[in-house]
Amino acid sequence: MADEKVQVDEEPAVETPVDASPRKSRGLFRLIKAIAFVSEIVVVQIVGASMLAPSAQDTAKLAKDIAAASNGQSADAQDEHAKDAKENGDHANLKEVELGMFNITRYNPTTNTTLAIDFELFGTVLAEDAAEFAHHFESSNARIKEQITLTMHSAESGDLTDAGLGLIKRQLLEKTNRALGEPLLKEVLFSKFNFVER
Repeated sequence: MADEKVQVDEEPAVETPVDASPRKSRGLFRLIKAIAFVSEIVVVQIVGASMLAPSAQDTAKLAKDIAAASNGQSADAQDEHAKDAKENGDHANLKEVELGMFNITRYNPTTNTTLAIDFELFGTVLAEDAAEFAHHFESSNARIKEQITLTMHSAESGDLTDAGLGLIKRQLLEKTNRALGEPLLKEVLFSKFNFVER
């Protein structure tokens, strides 16, 4: 009997098989969740990158800026040359208009200097807009002269020494057109320009 007990004790315990299908389905569900999570991250990154990626126009402008910089020009100067070339065809359609003579004196208390600026200002308008310009110019003459005076008062000495006066011309064009109420002026021109710092 003792032998029988030993045999009974030595008999391996038989395990009942545990159902393997729930474990497999849990593993499959975890895999699907992981794939969905990674896919969601990838989609968010793609959407974010597409929002931050430059448009074709931005890329073209950047290329133009880089090309201008390699030629030693500013991008604005290159744009002006392109505009000038385009408007040369329209040059016959442009008419010059007088904007006035100006004598501006400004005092700089920090440097204790006085700057005297004398100039005669002209503009160009399309020939078909000349009558409309004359009407707007007459009705807003004081505002236009004020904008011109304020622009020259705020100009830096470096801007005044620029050979083409490009920045000042652009500012005067923008402010004059704003005072007119319509973008009738195409270009601003100086016939005489003198400034003296004392």
